[in-house]
Amino acid sequence: MNKMYHVFSEGENVLFRENGDYVFFNNKFASSTFVYQLQVLAETTMSTHFHSIVESADEKAVDDSILKLRKAYSLYYSAKYGYSIGDSFKISKIKVSGRESVLNELRYIMKNQVHHYVATYPLAYPYSSVFYVFMDQLVPHVFIEALNARTSKFCELNYRQKRHIAGVDKVPDNWIILDNNMILPSSYINTPRVRAFWGNNVKSFMFDINKNQTDARKEIIMADNLDIRVAGYTDIEVCGIIDDFSAQCGRNSFHFLETDERKLIIRNLKQKTVNEEQIRRCLCL
Repeated sequence: MNKMYHVFSEGENVLFRENGDYVFFNNKFASSTFVYQLQVLAETTMSTHFHSIVESADEKAVDDSILKLRKAYSLYYSAKYGYSIGDSFKISKIKVSGRESVLNELRYIMKNQVHHYVATYPLAYPYSSVFYVFMDQLVPHVFIEALNARTSKFCELNYRQKRHIAGVDKVPDNWIILDNNMILPSSYINTPRVRAFWGNNVKSFMFDINKNQTDARKEIIMADNLDIRVAGYTDIEVCGIIDDFSAQCGRNSFHFLETDERKLIIRNLKQKTVNEEQIRRCLCL
C-alpha cells in the first residue's frame, strides 16, 4: 500500500547560491526519485532548504532516494565551493496520513515561497512545481508555445549533455529539458494525482493557493513569520555580490575569506541596506 512522505531539509544558511545550484539540485531530486520509483506530488526549493511530497509503497526506497540526493548535492557543493557542508545538510521525512493532512502539506509546500517572502504569488516562483499542476488551463497558449520553444526531450540531447543533467542515472527519454538544463517538473510530478486533491477543479485549486492559509501547519507558518522581509535583494543577488567579491580577493569561494575581507564585505552589504539576517545566512556566519 502506498504511503505519503513529506521529505524536506532544514537549515539556516544558504545552500543554493545561484541558479545553477538550484538546477543541479532539482535535476538530482528528479533523477533520484525516478531511480527509486517514487511518485512526486510537489516540490519547492528555497535558498536554505527544500520541501517535497513523495509517494511510495516502499519506505526503504524513500530512504535510499534521500541518501542518494544528499550525497550528490554534498559532493557538488564541495567541488564547487571547496567546503564540506557535512551534517549541516540534513534531509528528513515525515509520514503523512489522511486526505486533509496530505492536502495541508501540499498547500504548505506549494506556497512556501510566499511564506518566506521571496514571492508574492506562488506561481511566479521558478523553483516550485506549483506552476505545472494546472499549466494547461492557467497559462495562455502563446506562453506555453514560447516555453516549448526553449525545451528539448532528453533523448534529443548529446551524451555530454545527458551526463551533465542526469549523471549516470537512467531517466525517461521523453523528459523535457529547459534550455538552462533544468528538468521541467512537469516531467516527473504526478499532476493527475495532485489535481485529484482539488477534484480536478482549477478554480478550487487557485482559490486554495492564493488565499491566506493560517490553519495548515500553524507552527511552521508562525516560525516562518520570524524571517526577515527582504526589500531590495534576493538571496541569489546577495550571494552573487559576495561570490564576486571573493573572486576579486583571489579566494576559491567565500568560505576562504580572511577575517578582514569578511568584515569588508559585511560593511559593503550593510551600505547596500542588506539586513543582518540575510548577510548571516549568505555568508554562513
